[in-house]
Amino acid sequence: MNAVVILALFSVLAAAQATSDPDECDTIRVESWSYKYAEKVVQDASYVLNMTVVDRQSAADCTLGESFGYQKATLWVDHGCRADFKVCYLPVRRTECQVLRVESWNYKYAEKTVTGAALFINMTVEDRQSAASCDLDKSFGFYNQNSTVWVDHGCRADFNICYVQGATSTTTVNVSSWNYKYATKILPSASCIYSMRVANQQSAAPCTLGTTYGFVANTMWVSDGCRADFSVSYYSVY
Repeated sequence: MNAVVILALFSVLAAAQATSDPDECDTIRVESWSYKYAEKVVQDASYVLNMTVVDRQSAADCTLGESFGYQKATLWVDHGCRADFKVCYLPVRRTECQVLRVESWNYKYAEKTVTGAALFINMTVEDRQSAASCDLDKSFGFYNQNSTVWVDHGCRADFNICYVQGATSTTTVNVSSWNYKYATKILPSASCIYSMRVANQQSAAPCTLGTTYGFVANTMWVSDGCRADFSVSYYSVY
């Protein structure tokens, strides 16, 4: 799995010390044998916040976003990376849940903001009022980008919505690929980056999202000579 795939998976959450340290950290071994993709779920975690190499056992490199990474509570490795990783995460007990009614009248799209929700964990039907079915990602779902839940196609229901509380921010960060080498930069104040765009490009080499720059959790990356100031929007969890 490469950085482009991780970018596409973006409900990939997030890493890093925000204003306070995460509640839990463990050392976990994850191994890609025969250069195959492998993953491991972190028990009792709602979201992984950070994953760093502590002790690499493989001859193959372990590079964030290229040969290892994480999505929600799942760690993954690929391309022969085998290592012990320090993994910090938000435990399930940090999760907030509430029941909220959201309704699609006349089969029209509708949405509702969940105040204080930075990162949604799940959204399930508690009590459906509509004859129309309510199917996740088809007639209901959520957007982490703006703390919004949505319904469509006539779905009307009370939903049980669980999330981590937090806030969103935007900042400008310079990230540079010198000598056409892959480079990364961590945004320490972020728990999860959700948008990264070029604000001021310095390089002659192109900066193309998903090809020569992108983000994984709270880490920005550039490659192939891309050098720019980027406008970066992100979440910080409380």
